Amino acid sequence: AVIVQAKSMARASAVVRQAGGLLTAELQIIDAVSATLTPGQQGQIARECIECKVYADQATRLMSSGGDPDPGFPTLISANVVHLGGITGKGVTVAVIDSGFLNVSQYQKNYAGVTRLRAQYNAFTNTVTTRNFVTDDVYGHGAHVTGIIASSKKSALGLYQGIAPDAGLVNVKAFDQNGGSTYTTLIKAIGWVVSNRTKHNIRVLNASFGAPVGSWYWDDPMNQAIMKAWQAGIVVVVSAGNTGPNPMSIQAPGNVPYVITVGAMTDSYTPFDGRDDYLASFSAAGPTYEAHVKPDLVAPGGHNLSWIQRTSTLGVQFPKFFVDTTSGYYQLSGTSQAAAVVSGVAALMLQASPTLSPADVKCGLM
Repeated sequence: AVIVQAKSMARASAVVRQAGGLLTAELQIIDAVSATLTPGQQGQIARECIECKVYADQATRLMSSGGDPDPGFPTLISANVVHLGGITGKGVTVAVIDSGFLNVSQYQKNYAGVTRLRAQYNAFTNTVTTRNFVTDDVYGHGAHVTGIIASSKKSALGLYQGIAPDAGLVNVKAFDQNGGSTYTTLIKAIGWVVSNRTKHNIRVLNASFGAPVGSWYWDDPMNQAIMKAWQAGIVVVVSAGNTGPNPMSIQAPGNVPYVITVGAMTDSYTPFDGRDDYLASFSAAGPTYEAHVKPDLVAPGGHNLSWIQRTSTLGVQFPKFFVDTTSGYYQLSGTSQAAAVVSGVAALMLQASPTLSPADVKCGLM
């Protein structure tokens, strides 16, 4: 499959049809379509449409790896102190593009027990659910990331386990049971978020995924969609990638200069002592190919504790990362988890100062 981009989506559709290709998806947000084309048909488009660009429908992966249990990341960044001041993400919706949703109380409801899941969108089937929500995360990554951002469950110490326990949530399923996706699916997902940002008050987009860099950042179709979300006023938080520590290992869309690209640090299992914190060895490093400094900041991404289904792909493949034999508490390390922490912080910032622009949030964080 390929992505064909032109001056408009209608133009892209027309040239694909004229070449005899099969249209598979409309990608309005970047004036493109996804299509199945033979090499000969691609050549015909190149000859007959000067402004057209044809991209591979690149495979994309979620950004996590295994770790050891430690539930201390909210304390590590002092989110617990902010919570005591009444800043819990109330009134701010975070959209999570990932492998799906886990329909447990601490995710569906805020700390007051009120439903805060606004919608579920499935980019594979192009369907939307606004009630009767279901668990659709077969892989486990989406559930884990969502819990870090917004779990309303409290620990034995009475502290919230999520960074923004009262934030609204929009779940966007764009990764399959093995944690895989494509540019086409992700561009559809991002486009849906942008189109529905006002309806659901989406102020933050968490994008804990990445793909190898194959072009200049501005010429990457997924990056183009990500930039449209930023330009639409959404704070876009992306993972740097787990491809470090070598230089120039930042993945797309983390190589977009505008968005908030997050690397991972770890606390040596001492959340109350910052003297032994260090950069996680897997955390991708800059500069980007265009010589931009990335990541923009680092956040807790080592052995983060959250919830997944015991029957999920991750749970079955790596059962040793469950903290016990009965609960769904599971620890993962990755820049995915670090990005989720920052998405939660962005929600807290926007509750405290609703007029902040995405650039304001980024500058404040940095």
